[in-house]
Amino acid sequence: MMKFQIGETIIDPPNGICTMEGMRRMPADGEERTFYIFGVAAANGVRVYVPEEQIERRNIRRPMDREDVKRVLASLKQPVSPNRDDARLQYNYYRDIMKSGDPMRIARLLRDLYILDQQDDLKGKEKEIMEAAKKFLCDEISYVRQTSKSQVTEQINESLRQMYKKKQTRDKEKAKKSGVDISMGLLGYEDDEEENENDSSEENETESEEEESGEDKKKSDEEEE
Repeated sequence: MMKFQIGETIIDPPNGICTMEGMRRMPADGEERTFYIFGVAAANGVRVYVPEEQIERRNIRRPMDREDVKRVLASLKQPVSPNRDDARLQYNYYRDIMKSGDPMRIARLLRDLYILDQQDDLKGKEKEIMEAAKKFLCDEISYVRQTSKSQVTEQINESLRQMYKKKQTRDKEKAKKSGVDISMGLLGYEDDEEENENDSSEENETESEEEESGEDKKKSDEEEE
């Protein structure tokens, strides 16, 4: 079980950045239980009491490090094609991601919702989830990098804008190759950039192998002559 020291900063998914203020034995459900006491940074004076046995289930963790932040921001720039199946099931899935407090999962969620927002395809409370995801990442990144939230928000927005621009460019190229005139808002990716780069690399290797094979065969024919 994860242990925290008094004064340590932690991330509690429902409340964001908190400070470990202490532990207390208190009666609950007819028995004495140990509670962690966390002070919520975004709400001065507000404290959260979490039973010790629920720390991991609640996904309470320590903040990201700087390398984690770089990976999160990089993931925001990778264009994708959001899945659009059952909207109700998707909404519950989005909520589960937010409860997880996992920065990478939340970054991917934000990326998907941003694309849907640009295409005017957000449903119900998805707009609220998108803003909550952005705030969650902004607060933690701002803490890790010790920079203002306004700067981090702009960096996140710029990463998302770059991602969507890449998506539009690649969707347009795919439409041209297929010879189909499709509205840009209806297009999406089947894979990320890294997968396409790997495909291109594999094609180049195959072509190189074929050329070498041809040269070997030519040498063999000359030797036989």
